[in-house]
Amino acid sequence: MNHPSVFHPGPAAITPQQRLLLMHEGEWEDFIEECVSQLQKEGQYVEVVALGGSGDKGRDVCGYSMEYPATGTWDLYQAKHYDSPLTPSEFFPELAKFVTCVWRDDYTRPAKYFICASKDVGTSLFDLLKHPERLKERLLEDWRKKDGKFGKFRQALEADLEKFVDAFPFDIVKRLPPMELLSIHARDVLSYWARFGVLAPRDNDPAVPPLPVSGESTYVTELLKVYAEHAQVTIDDVPDIPPAHGPHFKAQRRLFYSAEGLHRFSRDKLPGAFEALLNEVENGIGAELTFPHESGFIRLRSVLQTANALQIMDNPLRARLRSGDLQGSCHHLVNQGRAQWVEGDDADS
Repeated sequence: MNHPSVFHPGPAAITPQQRLLLMHEGEWEDFIEECVSQLQKEGQYVEVVALGGSGDKGRDVCGYSMEYPATGTWDLYQAKHYDSPLTPSEFFPELAKFVTCVWRDDYTRPAKYFICASKDVGTSLFDLLKHPERLKERLLEDWRKKDGKFGKFRQALEADLEKFVDAFPFDIVKRLPPMELLSIHARDVLSYWARFGVLAPRDNDPAVPPLPVSGESTYVTELLKVYAEHAQVTIDDVPDIPPAHGPHFKAQRRLFYSAEGLHRFSRDKLPGAFEALLNEVENGIGAELTFPHESGFIRLRSVLQTANALQIMDNPLRARLRSGDLQGSCHHLVNQGRAQWVEGDDADS
């Protein structure tokens, strides 16, 4: 017995969570900066500065609530990129550097010190963060044991510094897990699309008004000309449409508003993408639109069929297309004066 061949649908699309794991160190720091910049857009900060690199004094990204930050008026975001969850021994050199810099008055103490680790923190560090006093004790213990030698960072635990560390409020040190960072990043739909290729869901299309509104005037007028030519009657306005053409007119308005739903989605989520789609549709229907047809009605039907068969590959809106969008885009082109259905309509222009 012959069985129909079964094809494999291919691998599932990579998720934002999986893409985080593929980032290299530079991309991770850029991602953190984009997250903090989103918080600035939401009014949490007046300035966001990325300082990651040599000489940053333990500051990768800073969110300032005032231009000249006093104590407790800014937040520090430390980007840590490791192949496994962050451990205390990996974190303590950064923490020691940070506390030392505050002690030296290199910068003021922030309101929050956020650990942004690519693989989050491990269990041991998680437990210490939940008990700030233990975190302090472990840091001091490590400092003494290493004699202040934390890899490239070296600082002897002087008496004044130890007293400062002992009084330091380690409850400002928090973890900011990858999923929470993704949630912040997703609130900027353009950045989220650019980095992760994920678009927000599309809302319901706008309802079709009972009668055409001013924004429909051009394409509706062109449809009236199509019906007038086809029925060989004079049609001055919508009420004059012959009953036989009424259902067709309603269907065309539904197509227009389907594409209008895509237009509004693009306006809010991907500015410029709908205009690019119209250009692509215009190119795709061009040959059929300009081909001599027996009537405007035949041209309209043929062009809509051509539009419906177009393969949209490069425009990001392809992932949010609905069944009427490409045909409705033709009516948007007409509405912009970029297409017409009845030949000779602009003979006097």
